[in-house]
Amino acid sequence: MSPHKTRVSKSVAKPVAKAPRGLKSWQTLRQIAATLRRPPPKQGVYTAYTQLRQNYILRAAQQHFGVREDNPAPLFGKKLLDVGCGTATVAQFLALSGAEITAIDSDVTALAQARAAAEAFGAPITFARAEASALLAQTTRYDIILVLDVFETQHSIGKLMWVLRQLLAEGGVIIVGHISRIPRAWVYHVLLSGLVYHRTPWGSRGWRTFHTPAQLAELAHAAGLKLKGVQGLRYSVSGGLWKLTGQRTATRYLAQLTL
Repeated sequence: MSPHKTRVSKSVAKPVAKAPRGLKSWQTLRQIAATLRRPPPKQGVYTAYTQLRQNYILRAAQQHFGVREDNPAPLFGKKLLDVGCGTATVAQFLALSGAEITAIDSDVTALAQARAAAEAFGAPITFARAEASALLAQTTRYDIILVLDVFETQHSIGKLMWVLRQLLAEGGVIIVGHISRIPRAWVYHVLLSGLVYHRTPWGSRGWRTFHTPAQLAELAHAAGLKLKGVQGLRYSVSGGLWKLTGQRTATRYLAQLTL
């Protein structure tokens, strides 16, 4: 008898076909269109944006002052000033890191919300309705000064930059959050934010109040400060979230200024 021969079939893995470039672009456009029709909740977008900022600020402060990452209170003993604090979400997070925080704003409603949120969160923060220039009369100087999303509301940031320089303690750092002066930033943070999403008052921001990191460096130099580092941020319309990115594609950025 001849033995039965058994055929063994070898399965060859087929490479996964990539979507054509045109199809991928079309899918992205469809995602963007869907997001524009039904934008993600404001709170979710703002929370993701805040988390990126507060993590960067804490890490930048630790590196600036040479504090180890595993330190349970990395900003203990540091005086921090939050200029134009708004609802002070970032300040609440940093208060738990040991910093002695003063948060100022000219908006009474925003300050009331910030104070209530800080008390509920258990964050010890001193709030005051004031402009930064009003603090020049006191002797307190600050190790860390936050100026987040404030410059784009100022017609001229030269004077404010000079005031911040006077309030900064020797060896301290100013951390700025700002909109870059590029066309994409205008589309995202003026057109979409104001006209489509209705998240910011239309006309509250403008092209002339935006600055690229290079322009910010020039203004800082005129005030006696220097640009130390920049981290780009970009909002993905198709994904509905914020992400870290390089300066070339960043519509917003965080920057460190030192003496």
